[in-house]
Amino acid sequence: MQLPPVPTPAPRPGRPALSPPRPVPPRARVPALVAVLFAALVLPGCSSPGVDLTAQMDTAINAARSAQGAQAGQNESAPDNPAPNESATGPGCPGVRCLSIAVTGDVLLHPPLVDQARLDAKDGGLDFAPMLAGQRPYIQSADLGICHLETPLAPAGGPFTGWPEFSVPPQVLPALVATGYDACSTASNHTLDEGTAGLNRTLDDLDAAGLAHDGSYRTAHDAATPTILATEHGRVGFISAAYGSNTGPADQPWQVNNLDTDAIIAKARAARASGADLVVVAIHAGTEYETEPNSDQQSVARTLLASKDIDLVYGHHAHVVQPLQEIDGKWVIYGLGNSIASHETPIEATREGLLVRVTFSQDDAGTWTTSDVAWVPSLQNADPPHRWCSLTAGSTCTSPDVDAAALARTTAAANLYGADADGAHPLEQH
Repeated sequence: MQLPPVPTPAPRPGRPALSPPRPVPPRARVPALVAVLFAALVLPGCSSPGVDLTAQMDTAINAARSAQGAQAGQNESAPDNPAPNESATGPGCPGVRCLSIAVTGDVLLHPPLVDQARLDAKDGGLDFAPMLAGQRPYIQSADLGICHLETPLAPAGGPFTGWPEFSVPPQVLPALVATGYDACSTASNHTLDEGTAGLNRTLDDLDAAGLAHDGSYRTAHDAATPTILATEHGRVGFISAAYGSNTGPADQPWQVNNLDTDAIIAKARAARASGADLVVVAIHAGTEYETEPNSDQQSVARTLLASKDIDLVYGHHAHVVQPLQEIDGKWVIYGLGNSIASHETPIEATREGLLVRVTFSQDDAGTWTTSDVAWVPSLQNADPPHRWCSLTAGSTCTSPDVDAAALARTTAAANLYGADADGAHPLEQH
């Protein structure tokens, strides 16, 4: 099924040929290693005079260490993750093995967040780690953490731009790695904001950071090759697709995955043939700022989940939380809201989001099923300092009244289609 084209938003106040899969092994979750990985980013022409990218990366990594209470001067080979709290470790495995995946919404670096990163760096650099530090216990404790990098990355020295055509600092990547993410979806309506050059630069930078990715591609071969994320407990096929592009079609039809359910199902089949135990699909679609998913979102979810090759569908783009729903034993998360963003649009719900951990278990016969769906409601500060904050972790994010209203709104959105009755639940009890 090919969806009709979606018009560019108004300004705001056939089966692919099977190829060997791109297996991505579990990445050592040690933030200190990121400094080495990001040395590859310090290339001629990538930074402006006076911009020391290596120092910026070190700053981000050190801030992440500080946020988790690590000791200064810790050996790089030593694990520097704290033991996750009990509520973040997940339920006991009901099968012969279990695999957990944590997903979050849009990483959308509006200018106020870049300004915040500059303030947090305190040395003229950019440090995004403090904004994301609250996510660490949840992302680190999952087998696989997946973010959504909505926009292209600029050269390290800029210029950096916001809406309507984003070009954002690559200095966000060490913060994502330090938070515990293993992969990011890259298909969105902003993927082509900087054209082919921006698309390719973003993928190069993700590779340098050790972050796997799907949704946009440098070559036709890459586009036809399944993305397989290897974890200790299983292999996950990962597919990212978007409804369209704000800047028009790509230079090549294979550069960005479009929201074509037949093509997505073919990609899922290819991932299974390449050894995936599970297949997860990230969809960038919906009506911005609307809590209820539109008819296209619902149709796409039902079509994809009817395929035996797809185990989970989740979404972003609306910038507000949308419902979770069980469909014939599988789950769709229609909209995760924002991970970090700072919209000019005066809509309170754009400061809210969901971090969702989905656990799959395999039985003695080898069949995988969804065994747990748990979510963490979040709220970002409207004013500096901008921080991701769990509404159920026991601390105040903004004020008791604002937090209570945000939690009520997010809970109502998550359960709009009866997710609570079907077993989805808050990860933490507030």
